[in-house]
Amino acid sequence: MGCCLTGCLRMIVFTLWRALLAALIAMLFALVDRYVERRGWGETVAGRAYKAYRRRGKKPGTSGGQSSTG
Repeated sequence: MGCCLTGCLRMIVFTLWRALLAALIAMLFALVDRYVERRGWGETVAGRAYKAYRRRGKKPGTSGGQSSTG
């Protein structure tokens, strides 16, 4: 019984660790995005490349927000 409990606990801790790490990385990317936009670097060659990279995978004509229809 202890072996099963340890394995389950290890799986839960590993899953929570991955979720926490993913959230921290998402917050870091949001901070970088806001910094690039605020500093005005969006108009440089590197800034335009960054914007194009950020828009990848989005369908044309969408604003990127959640749609309320559906």
